Amino acid sequence: MYIFVKKIVIKILNRNLFFIIPYFIFVIFISIMLLLYEKQEIHIFINSFHNPFFDFFFKYWTNFGHGTFAVLITLLLLFVKYKWAIISAVSNILTALIVQLLKRLIFTESFRPVFHFENYYSGNYDIYLVSGVDPGGFNSFPSGHSATAFAVFFLLSIIVKKKYLKLTFFIFALLIACSRVYLSWHFLGDVLAGSILGVIITMIVYLFINKNNSPRLEKSMLKKN
Repeated sequence: MYIFVKKIVIKILNRNLFFIIPYFIFVIFISIMLLLYEKQEIHIFINSFHNPFFDFFFKYWTNFGHGTFAVLITLLLLFVKYKWAIISAVSNILTALIVQLLKRLIFTESFRPVFHFENYYSGNYDIYLVSGVDPGGFNSFPSGHSATAFAVFFLLSIIVKKKYLKLTFFIFALLIACSRVYLSWHFLGDVLAGSILGVIITMIVYLFINKNNSPRLEKSMLKKN
């Protein structure tokens, strides 16, 4: 069983190198940054780079990490293949549940950047906030939007065959993760953890459901016979 699962995982990774390789670089780079610098230092550095274009772009782009978008993708996949829709539904539900479990029961004192800087930062720094954005104060770790984004777009990269689409989907997910830090909803470590959860959970769900070869799962709303 272990050897079989290992072969399937390697197969998935090999077929999605245009998503996996840049994601691996992202994980390593962010991990090194988190080891070398305090999260406050990193956030201050990122927060210093603001301009009207990115304020507007990230304010709206971040919504693609919302659960509503995941539901929409799942519904659309019903018209492609039932199997993909089921994998999407299960992976996103599990991702949301695990994220909320971590937020509410384990990392309950993980404060969001604004609250953290106002109450726990020893220095003097006023976070720049995009107009109309209210980052809140609690349950920062891990980032739910980042988890959802990587769960959704990693699955889409598995589904499609074209390499440029796989890379595009990684960039989409990355930009959502970046938006969470840019808008001061999360620290960098929050989005890294969220992305890892999204990718791993989607991989596990795919391994379990994709091995079911039922003809019904290969059909769709457009192909019932």
